[in-house]
Amino acid sequence: MNGSPTDGVSGEPPRGAVARDGGPTSTAALRIFLYNWPTYLVTWSLALVAMGAALKLPFLYAFVVASGGAIALAWSLASLAVSTYVYDRSPLVAGRWLLGEALVPARVTEWATVHAGLDAEVNSAAALPGRCVARLDIYERALMTPSIARARLLTPHADDAVDRPSTAQALSLADDSCDTVIVAFTAHEIRDRRVRELFFLELRRILRTGGRVVLVEHLRDFPNFAAFGPGFFHFLARSEWLRLAAHAELTPVAEVRITPWVMALALEKSPRGAQP
Repeated sequence: MNGSPTDGVSGEPPRGAVARDGGPTSTAALRIFLYNWPTYLVTWSLALVAMGAALKLPFLYAFVVASGGAIALAWSLASLAVSTYVYDRSPLVAGRWLLGEALVPARVTEWATVHAGLDAEVNSAAALPGRCVARLDIYERALMTPSIARARLLTPHADDAVDRPSTAQALSLADDSCDTVIVAFTAHEIRDRRVRELFFLELRRILRTGGRVVLVEHLRDFPNFAAFGPGFFHFLARSEWLRLAAHAELTPVAEVRITPWVMALALEKSPRGAQP
């Protein structure tokens, strides 16, 4: 969520093009700022203080201090610019890559999404065939960052018959319920390693054999470091997602970069013991 880091110098806001309640929307940059305003204000204030202080320092010290302030300011603005592209203008918005990149099974009759209250990053309903059986809201204040709570307060949420409160450790669907589960910008918000492992076991449980989890995430890699600066530590490395997949006996079958900053990884449920 699908920020982010939602408690750093970026965020994963809900997509602004279409609101589920049909109401007005705002740009990604504005939503990210509102979700993470304490971090942005502190960053900008410190950057301005540093550049102001540099005026009274010897040249070498002034150069170092002013450069640090300028870099912090530039990174914060870059995070807003990149997020505006990713969430408002990139191919991510429409969700057509779900089918075009063979990330979901050939036949999808029932599918679900998992989110933390901001479930409009990917327009799954417009892209996937079949029926959405549940939108599982796994938000838990104790497990997630404060910016998620701010985002939930600021984001209009329409009542929906398929919305279900849930937890990462106990998804509120029966075994073998879905052909596909979309988890967009949400799994990295589960900050506890053991809870993430339980979450992936739950994803396997609700999938039918041959079904797939489609995981959509920023990664802790160079493109995200360039865009978000130190805030990229809020994301998880690709190796961690592969570890979690192996732990839950989910097989990676497809991987694409939707943008330079966003990965989609398809993980398939095979019979127990069949994973290579």
